[in-house]
Amino acid sequence: MIAKITRGKNPGDIGAYLHGPGKANEHTYTAAGQRVSGGVVVGSNIGAEGQTDPRWWAGELRKALNTRPEIKNPVWHASLRNTATDRTLSNDQWADIGQSFAEDMGYAEHPWVMVRHGDDHVHIVVSRVSDLGEVWHARNDRRVAQTACTNLEKDYGLEAAPRRREAVKQPVMVGRENARFKTDLVAAQRMQKEREAQEVAEKAAQRAKWREATFPNPSTTSGPKKGLRTESEKYVPPQVQQARDEGYER
Repeated sequence: MIAKITRGKNPGDIGAYLHGPGKANEHTYTAAGQRVSGGVVVGSNIGAEGQTDPRWWAGELRKALNTRPEIKNPVWHASLRNTATDRTLSNDQWADIGQSFAEDMGYAEHPWVMVRHGDDHVHIVVSRVSDLGEVWHARNDRRVAQTACTNLEKDYGLEAAPRRREAVKQPVMVGRENARFKTDLVAAQRMQKEREAQEVAEKAAQRAKWREATFPNPSTTSGPKKGLRTESEKYVPPQVQQARDEGYER
């Protein structure tokens, strides 16, 4: 048996889903040799057995919720599903399972209903607030539900469904030490990267200084290019020769 748990605010919303035919009429099961569509209440502690409309029982849960309007997500919902190899349980068997599950979970004194939703599973809707305004906090509800399902499997001869292992919670001091270690590690990695970047910048500056010291000015050892004069050479204007008037008659 596998339990899936959610929380909500409005019992009418989950009720409309549980008593509806589903998107593909998948919410059907066999009762008295006939296929029944939608959900029917098979167990409760408010006298809602046999109802196929959620309006009455949702209203009863809402009356209890209104005694403590400050409670967040006061509607607790769980689905209980058997494995594919389990036998089909009767409505009365599911009702007994619902009462045992309520006692193991700790909400037996709070308004609850169990809606059959198929041959192999049911849904349980609970008001975490009782008629007297007392709150069921449902602490560690998933872990408690797994234990309750294991007990039900043994009591009804059902196949043991696989359980999801929960991580072991570490002490507060260990958690703080781990967080501090991660913070210090990140800081050390950041400092290492900054040092590496600084070393790269220093090496680049050293190379620039070395090039400047080695090659302060461009080389001037080669001679002047053709057609160019050096500074020591003086400019001598070309001499113009007097042209001869040969063979010319005046």
